[in-house]
Amino acid sequence: MAKNLVIVESPGKVKSIQGYLGSDYKVVASVGHVREIPKKGLGIDVNNGFEPHYEISPDKREVVAKIREEAKKAEKIYLASDADRKVKA
Repeated sequence: MAKNLVIVESPGKVKSIQGYLGSDYKVVASVGHVREIPKKGLGIDVNNGFEPHYEISPDKREVVAKIREEAKKAEKIYLASDADRKVKA
């Protein structure tokens, strides 16, 4: 059993990264973003330090369930987000 879980965004990267890391790692894909700001309400708690509120996208519930199951088996979890995120300065 793999000791480490690596979560990537793209399912196309899973096999390549798994090959580099070896059998001590299990690589799974989130298939993009899994959470979003709720469609109703502000999406932040203004009375609690502007704490954001997110909800799991309905079409990602199965993916999140799979990741949670794999996370229960892992000793360490690594989030490997894509470097191509647009950042506004």
